[in-house]
Amino acid sequence: MNDEHVNQNLERLLQAATGGEARPDPALRRQTLQRLSAELKAAQTSAATTDSRAAPPVRSTARVNFDEPANAWARRAETNTQTTISQRMETIMKRLFTGWGFGLTAAATAGVVLLLVIGSAPKAQAKALAIMSKGVKAIAKLTTVHLQGQVRTTPNDNFSAIMPGQEFVSIELWKQFSPELKWRVDKPGRVAAMNGQSTILFLKPDYAVKAGPSREAFDTQWLHEMADLSETLIHELSAIKAHGWPVSLTEAQGDDGKPKSVITVQAKANVPDSDYLNNKFFMTADTRRVYVFDNETERLEGVKVYLPTPAGESLVFELTRIDYNQPIDSSVFELQLPANVKWDQGLKAVPDEVQYTALTADQAARAFFEACGREDWPEAEKFCTFANSDSFHQYLGGITIVSLGQSSGPAWNGAYFIPYEIKLKDGMVKKHKLALKRNPTTNRWFVDGGI
Repeated sequence: MNDEHVNQNLERLLQAATGGEARPDPALRRQTLQRLSAELKAAQTSAATTDSRAAPPVRSTARVNFDEPANAWARRAETNTQTTISQRMETIMKRLFTGWGFGLTAAATAGVVLLLVIGSAPKAQAKALAIMSKGVKAIAKLTTVHLQGQVRTTPNDNFSAIMPGQEFVSIELWKQFSPELKWRVDKPGRVAAMNGQSTILFLKPDYAVKAGPSREAFDTQWLHEMADLSETLIHELSAIKAHGWPVSLTEAQGDDGKPKSVITVQAKANVPDSDYLNNKFFMTADTRRVYVFDNETERLEGVKVYLPTPAGESLVFELTRIDYNQPIDSSVFELQLPANVKWDQGLKAVPDEVQYTALTADQAARAFFEACGREDWPEAEKFCTFANSDSFHQYLGGITIVSLGQSSGPAWNGAYFIPYEIKLKDGMVKKHKLALKRNPTTNRWFVDGGI
C-alpha cells in the first residue's frame, strides 16, 4: 500500500471519526490502522527517549505541580518543563501528523487518538469515545470561555487543593484565547490574572506576587486544562488509551428537557496510598470524572469529579456553567490591589548562609515556627517569603508550638513534610503538615505549603 493510498484512507478515517460523511474503504482500513499503530509505537519510543533525558519520572497524566508557594511559581512561570503522559501523547500525535503531512487541528488530533483507542475498545466504550471526539470538534474554535463551578477546599488554599471534608467554595475562570491570550481565576481567598503583559497572584487581603506573562501559573493549571476544553478531551482520550481507564456511556434528560450523553471515566493517578500527596490535589487523586454532553450541539455542558474516601465517594468538584465565545471585558483581567499590598521579594541571601543550609528539615521547621512565636519577622522571612504581610503577622504571630513530628520525604518533587500542632494567639489549635523544600540557588529551606 503506497503513501497516497494510506493518506487518502486516513483522511476518510478522520472524517468518519469526527462526524464527516466519508467512510473508509473496508479493505484499506485494516492496513491503514496497522501502519498507524506501527508509527505510533515508533513515535512512543522516540518520545519516551526524549522525555527520559529531559524530565523526571511521570506519575500522573496531568501537568503536576504540588502546592508550590507564590515565589516559586513566579520564578518558574515561564520555564516549567515537567512532562506528562498526555503531553507525550500530544507529541506523538504531532510526529505522526508531521510524517503523514496533515495539519494538527484539535478535531483531527482527537480523530487520530479516537482511532487508536477504538481499535481495541469494546463497542459500548467506542460509542462513548466517539461522543467525546465529536465534543472536541464542536468546541475546536473557541475565542473565549467562562467557567463557573464549586470545589471542596478552603477559600484561601491553593487552586488545586481538594479537601473532601470541607464545604464547597466557588471557583471561576475567564479565558480569552484570541486575539491575545488573557485569563483570570477566582476563589474567595485568592485570585490570579494574566493581562497579556504580566501575571499576578493576589492572596487576600494583602500579599501579591508578579511574574511575566504565562499560559498558566500559581497552581491554576488543572483549571486551565478544563478551560481548554478541546485539549482536555484530547488528553482524556489519550489517557484512556495509555492506561486502559474504564469508560461508560449512559443517556439522560437534562434540566432543560433535552437529551444528554453522560460519559464516566475512572481515572487513576498512580500515586501510592502511603504518599502524603495522594488524593490531596486534582493531579494526585484517583477520581471518577463525569462529562455531560448535549446531544444536539455536541458541546460539553457539565463536569463532576468524585473522590474515593474511607466514608464513601465524595463529590469534590462540579462545573456548573460553561459560556462559549461570549465577549469578556478587558477590565476582568486587571486586578485592583489594595494600597497596603506587600509584594513578594523572593528568598534573599543572608550573611550567615551556612548556618541555615546546615539545618535539617525538622530543625528548619522548628526555627520557622519559633520565629513566628517571637514575632521575629526578619527571621521568619528567611524561611517564608510571604511572612512580610500584615495578615501573616496577625495569623501566626505569638503562636505556641504544641508538637512537631518527624519529617517524611523527600517526595518526588523534593518536598519534606513535617507534622505539626500549634496554638494560635486566639487559642485555636491547628494541626497540619508543613511542606519544606531547599531553594535551588541558596540551598536554604523554604516553606512550600501547609500553613
